[in-house]
Formats: sequence, C-alpha cells, structure tokens
Amino acid sequence: MKRILIVLPTLTQTNGVATFLINYLENINMDGLKIDVLASNLRPSKEYQKVLKEKNIKIYFLPFIRECGLNKYIKSLKEFFDENHDYDMIYSNVINQSILIFHIAKKYKIKELVLHAHATISSDKKIKRYINNLLINIVSFQATKRIACSKLVGKTMYGNKSFIVVNNAIEYDKYKFSQQNREKIRKKINISDNEVLIGFVGRFAPQKNIYFFIKLAKILNKNYKIVMIGTGEQKNNFIKKIEEYELKNKFIFIDECNNVEEYYSAMDIFMLPSLYEGLPVVSIEAQANGLKCILSDKITRECKILTQTVFLPINEVEKWKNNCNKNIERSDIFLDDKFNIKVQNKIFKKILLNEVTNEENRE
Repeated sequence: MKRILIVLPTLTQTNGVATFLINYLENINMDGLKIDVLASNLRPSKEYQKVLKEKNIKIYFLPFIRECGLNKYIKSLKEFFDENHDYDMIYSNVINQSILIFHIAKKYKIKELVLHAHATISSDKKIKRYINNLLINIVSFQATKRIACSKLVGKTMYGNKSFIVVNNAIEYDKYKFSQQNREKIRKKINISDNEVLIGFVGRFAPQKNIYFFIKLAKILNKNYKIVMIGTGEQKNNFIKKIEEYELKNKFIFIDECNNVEEYYSAMDIFMLPSLYEGLPVVSIEAQANGLKCILSDKITRECKILTQTVFLPINEVEKWKNNCNKNIERSDIFLDDKFNIKVQNKIFKKILLNEVTNEENRE
C-alpha cells in the first residue's frame, strides 16, 4: 500500500486546483493507494469533503497563510508533520509553500516529492511574483517529478526542465446540456426566453479580471443578463461598483453551489476574461455543455475543444460585445479523451504509483 499526502491550497468549490483534484480523486481506483489530503481551512466545501470521505481519504486542515501569517503557518506545518510523516510521496499543488513542505518532508526521509503547477503566474502582485519565481526555481530542482496542467504552464514554470502534462479533466456526462435544467434554472433566476444569459464561474479575485464585466454591462443592450457564480475577496466591492453605475439589474449572483452543471445549461454564452490561467477547468465544463465560450487571449489555446470558442483581447471590450451577437446556438459536440476523466485518471494513478517519469513524457 502506497501512502500519499496531497497538498491543496483550499477545498473551496470555486478554486480550480481543488476542483481538479476532486474530479480525479472521485473517479480514481484506490487499489494500492492510501491518500490523505492537507488543505487550508479557508471555506472548505461540504460537498468536496463528502467526496473525499466516501473514498476513505482523510482530510487535515492548516490555517490559511494569508490570515495567520508565515510564522504560524510554518509552526502548524511542522506540527502536522511531527504527527503525520509516514508517507511515500508528497504531491504538492501549492507552488509557493512547497519549498517549506519539501524541506520538512526531507527531514522525515520522504523521497518522492511531486510538484504540480496550475498557473502561468505565481501571484497577482509583482514583488511577490518575483520572490515566488526565485522559490519556484529552487523547489523545481527539489521535486523528483514535475507536473503541469498544460504545456504553456510547464514551459513557463519549469523552463527547460522535463515535466508531465496532466490535463484538467472532467466527467463529460455530468456537464451535458439538459433542457430540463435550462428551464428550471432560468425560471429560478427569472430569465425569460428572449433574454441572453452570459455566465461566469470562478473566484472574485484579481486574476479573474472581474471588473471587465462592468465595462461590458455598460454597453450591452437590455436583453442581456450576466450570472456570476462564486465567492472571493473582491465580491463585495464588485457589487458596490455595479450599484454605483446603476447596473444591478443586469447581474445575478450565485454563491458556491453543488449544481454548477445545471447553470451551464441555463447560460447562452460563457465568458472568462482572466489576466492569466493555467488551463481553466470551467472552460472545459462550459464547452462540454456546448456553450459558446469567449475567453481571454491570455488563456492557453490548449483548452479549446469547440470550433466556436474564441479568444479575445481583454482591452477590447467592443469585440466581446460583438461576439455576443454571433453564433450563440449550442454547438455540436465531439469530445475526445484529452479531457475525459475516465481515461485521464488512469494516467494520474500511474503518477501516484511512481510508474511514470518526467523523461517518459518530456515536453
């Protein structure tokens, strides 16, 4: 039995890293594996905790580093490893903290240290990003295996070092379009048949460039509405801004929910104007629903599944508006196995069992 500790930034439902791991762990065959999860205690999802417990995966929580400070975080990390260190592998999805985690892991002679990068930029702040990039150079040498969610992320984060791409895969059938869900959700949020519903799913954080939606709402005509699903540090301020601009009637807000697939069916267009991403899971979910997706040109084209998915500059809001009028019928869908969790989780398990090396999948 191989014992593995998977480290996550958080277990919130609109955190893409958490969603990635839940998708894989929910579908993985646990034979030969004993997995624990370590995450911050920032708004953990009851649904995600339920999924992990059903797979007999034990969950441990640390204080959120931004709230408790570095010293308390390090103390909590050391206390955790003092009591829990009988692992064969650490699979870290927190690039910034990995240098601390791997240092402590080596003290307990944990030999397999896996680093998984999920974004092309390590922080929204320039100074912090500079420091993080120095740390990444160090920790990527410490790692015995390097993982990335896309080729772009791997090349950006690891440079010339070898890495393995593990796609942000989903359960395709779960996200298929449903007319029943469309009617149910549109009725629930009071959207008529002749209104066009634009959707966003994600954190209200600088990376997601959410204030772009205010610029867009100003120039859209009255039959467009925007539903935004998620929480985050900028949400309250965002709501204040739309009230100041008298745009409140154009927006619908939904907190983290367990039925986001039903909301995709209610949408007509999905938008993600991010400043940077790795390979956003939500873009795969939305395309699996057949939605027209308008994505920032800062997002890797590796996530494109449907021919009608477009990538536009975030400083040209008029182009986004014009694309809202073009081809918003649901697309005929052909989904290959690239993002199919039923196929991809077999590769993931091989990584956990240490049956795949960086060299075998050199990018």
